Amino acid sequence: MFEFVNPKWTKILKKNRLLDFESFWNLPNEWFEPVNTRRNGWSGVITKNIGKDLFFVKKQENHNFKSIMHPFSGQPTFLREFQNIQYLINHNIPTLEVIFFGIRGNQCVLVTRDLNKNNQSLQKIIEKKKRFSKTDLKKIAKSFRTMHQHNIQHTYPVPKHIYLNKTNKDVVLIDLEKMKKRFFSFQATIRDLYAFLKYSRESMGEQDIRYFFRKYFKNKKPNLLQKFILHRINRKITKL
Repeated sequence: MFEFVNPKWTKILKKNRLLDFESFWNLPNEWFEPVNTRRNGWSGVITKNIGKDLFFVKKQENHNFKSIMHPFSGQPTFLREFQNIQYLINHNIPTLEVIFFGIRGNQCVLVTRDLNKNNQSLQKIIEKKKRFSKTDLKKIAKSFRTMHQHNIQHTYPVPKHIYLNKTNKDVVLIDLEKMKKRFFSFQATIRDLYAFLKYSRESMGEQDIRYFFRKYFKNKKPNLLQKFILHRINRKITKL
């Protein structure tokens, strides 16, 4: 049994009688989206309004991932996401705000604050048929670069998983269950930038893409390693 409560929200949670695993687990399962089931486990999301804020309450049971450290029974995927969120926070990379996390046997709860109030996903920009601004591209490039400098690979940085703060344009990354550390930073760079460009190209012209890479690499002319990275990404994109 393990529980984490964000000190910032303790007073509000206590007022609403939501301070422990049991209280969140017993909230009615009015699913926000279809429940994900696999093998003998399941994973789902509900929403909960507390005051003026909306929270996403993610629940799961027997929904595990296997790793070198846990090759047989595995660990809850939400535990991995919680650890990845804390890792990004420790490296000053904007991400989700965790309100509560708890694990009890094969059951797990992760509660995060809704981003839509002060942030907009890149997906929304694409749906409006708008182009990314240079400010947007510069911020996105900086966020990726900071993450990759720590050998962190998001793995699935599609537009719906990248948010822009409406006030300061900071980039916020979500859906971190598949985030992982790579031995070499260029491995993370190739995987993430290819995925980003693959799903965002309709809001980027050729000049936008070149500008994005200049801001990511922080130079006008790529060095030998950067040329290798660009070559690998271009090869992947031309196969689409």
